[in-house]
Amino acid sequence: MIELGKKYKLKKIRGFENYDNEYYKVIGFYNFETIICENTYKERFVFRKEFLIDPTKA
Repeated sequence: MIELGKKYKLKKIRGFENYDNEYYKVIGFYNFETIICENTYKERFVFRKEFLIDPTKA
C-alpha cells in the first residue's frame, strides 16, 4: 500500500532516466491509480502506483 509522505524507489521505465539511489516522496494522490511524487530536487512527477517500489520490502 502506498502511503502519503513515504519515500519510494521507481521501477525502470523505458525512456525515463532514473538513478538507482533516487527516491520519490509521495505528496498526493490524483486518483486511485495515480500518485503525485517529488524528488530530492523538489521536482514533481506523476506516476502510476504500480511503478513505485517500497525500498524496505525490495
